[in-house]
Amino acid sequence: MKANRILSLLAALVLICGMIPLAAAEDASALEPVTLEWYVSEDAQPDNQTVFDALNAYLKEKINTTINFHFINNSEYSSKVSPILESGQEVDIVNTNSQLPYVNNAKKEAFVSMDELLPKYAPETYKMIPEVFWEAMKIDGHIYGIPSYKDSVQSYCLMINDTLAKELGLDYTTIEVKNFKDIVSFLYEAYEKRNELHPEDKEAGIPICRTFPDLEQYMPYETINGLAVVNIPGVENYEGMGSGEKVFNKYATAEYREACKLIAKMITDGVLPADCWYYDPDRIYTAQGKYILGDIGSGYVTVAKNFYSDDWDTVMLPYAYRTASTNYLHAAVNSISKTSKNPERAMMALELINTDPYVATTLRLGVEGEHWKMSDVEGVATFEGTKNADPSAPAHKYWYGAQFGALVHSVVAPGYPANFMDLLIEANESAITETNLGFIFDPTPVQNEIAACSAVIGEYETNLKFGFIPEDEVDANVDEFLQKLDASGAEKIVAEAQAQLDAWRAVNK
Repeated sequence: MKANRILSLLAALVLICGMIPLAAAEDASALEPVTLEWYVSEDAQPDNQTVFDALNAYLKEKINTTINFHFINNSEYSSKVSPILESGQEVDIVNTNSQLPYVNNAKKEAFVSMDELLPKYAPETYKMIPEVFWEAMKIDGHIYGIPSYKDSVQSYCLMINDTLAKELGLDYTTIEVKNFKDIVSFLYEAYEKRNELHPEDKEAGIPICRTFPDLEQYMPYETINGLAVVNIPGVENYEGMGSGEKVFNKYATAEYREACKLIAKMITDGVLPADCWYYDPDRIYTAQGKYILGDIGSGYVTVAKNFYSDDWDTVMLPYAYRTASTNYLHAAVNSISKTSKNPERAMMALELINTDPYVATTLRLGVEGEHWKMSDVEGVATFEGTKNADPSAPAHKYWYGAQFGALVHSVVAPGYPANFMDLLIEANESAITETNLGFIFDPTPVQNEIAACSAVIGEYETNLKFGFIPEDEVDANVDEFLQKLDASGAEKIVAEAQAQLDAWRAVNK
């Protein structure tokens, strides 16, 4: 008994000592002053420095830390930040995204492991993000980044013109959408009724929508790598392709061939424009409410009625499921550079960035009273009478602000409901997680084949997606496309992906 008590006391002492650095943040004067360098994938706006000054005053008070924010346009982010990371230049926090991939850079040892830092210096962040998401962030068993807790799962939706639907007497509310096919008959019905009611629009050749779905929007799947995909468990859009355990070439499916033919037919029938690249480029018909389908959205949990225009109402019709996937989660992450001299303080800063309402709101909306004010609805901002009042020229506005970490503690932007953050959390918690969440494909064994197939995809995919190939020529084009993919090593990619997935599932499923 006495030995057990001593061991308990020792364990408590270790716990207390381990918490000292974090507890010290309650008295910032006990910490040495530190300045962190944060590279952000975002365009600069006029009042950035004003906002950064306010944030730094707050951070200094809380953890005796200030941040130098380096905003870099997304198109230049990789070309500018990658050399900085490789040179050994001191950097503290970086956004990792499609331009600066999380997995690739973690494997290059560009980031520090967060395994010990997270529970010690960012306990609320660690607690906030579901354990299944943390598992998906692990690379070779270690966490190297904090995913932005926002719409953290893949969710598609159809942006319906509710005003036009009501004018045409159409009811879309009972449609269950598992894939784009489920909305096609509604689009045709809308086109026919619109032509009856407004024959001048038919004479002018105005289609009922200009939205061309990607294959993932047409028939959602879980991506393993490029052309190698698997079915979503419980959805199984691709017939005979299993429930997430079988890797297949998405282009070598009946569903892909069907999608190409359908798009070509919809163009012939006038439902879609013949050349969407040059049709209504200024979105004049969108503003006028001529289209029944505004777009296929991704990541939305709600939209404002005036999403496209004050002259007609938009209503979101979501797909019947949401999907948690490794690729989607890795698309917005904050990591700490291996060159950081203050990784503990960087983690303390990320704790505030992810969990402190003042920091979360100020990063996205600016300084209260100057860039935004609280509206009559608690928790919802208004830009009226502030520097952000002109939507075409905001002084400091970054909404959703995925690059700034968790969204869920921010004041809600104008046009969104007061329960918006609850809707985000609900979406994350209701997603299908029985996917291969956490599986990371190593492309090294087939990198030459991936490069060769990518070139072939670039040659064929665009023409087929946008209906530049007539319906009666689709089969021949798809056959030629698949022959070139096979010659470039598509089957080898699928086989390698299958072998790696089998090995991972044997341990994790």
